[in-house]
Amino acid sequence: MTKFSPILRKPGEVIKSEDWNKMQEDIQADIEELKRKLDALKDYIDNMEESTTMLDMNSLVGKSYTLEEILPGESSSYDASIVGLITKQWLLPMGKVGDICRFSVVSRLRCLEYWSGAENGDKKALEVVFNYMDGTSAVISELFVHDRMRLRPKGTENPYLEYLLSPNELVWYRYRVLNPNPEKEVLTVSFKKTIGDCTPRIGNVVHYSSKITPSETLSE
Repeated sequence: MTKFSPILRKPGEVIKSEDWNKMQEDIQADIEELKRKLDALKDYIDNMEESTTMLDMNSLVGKSYTLEEILPGESSSYDASIVGLITKQWLLPMGKVGDICRFSVVSRLRCLEYWSGAENGDKKALEVVFNYMDGTSAVISELFVHDRMRLRPKGTENPYLEYLLSPNELVWYRYRVLNPNPEKEVLTVSFKKTIGDCTPRIGNVVHYSSKITPSETLSE
């Protein structure tokens, strides 16, 4: 950064034009560099996020099961009471469609990450609905869910971020869905099953990311 050095004169002394011009140029250079740094700081703050993990989520609708239960129409459980941070699963039985669960998430969030996997999976069997505080909603439909019986490649349709294996190597996949309206405060997030011959389940752990501070505060 330019180090501005004032040119001092005693009362009545004349300052040369070249000295005056040099002083003005130094001041202008300092102002421009300060503006560049402020713009860079705004960009940095615009990209600052905080991540939150919510455990043991309860649902306003649907039914939950332990991970050790063998459910009707399925041949095996996860053979453990906990996988990662997941201790319960929400799902609809084979043949049914509709709401799997609805989690309360009161926040302005950019994206939501959830754990899923499906018996007879590898299908676009899931729908996620963001319900906002203002009474509106946004639907993300035809979300692909990988089969839980053995680890699948990520693929290109709704690729998972990571996965967890149970002791008997059944799979939980971690997915991310973007909130179409991050400026709105989310009240709840609903998960819906749209295909009957598939049983996508939702783990009772979700993660979300949200901005920390808007850059407008720097302009006040």
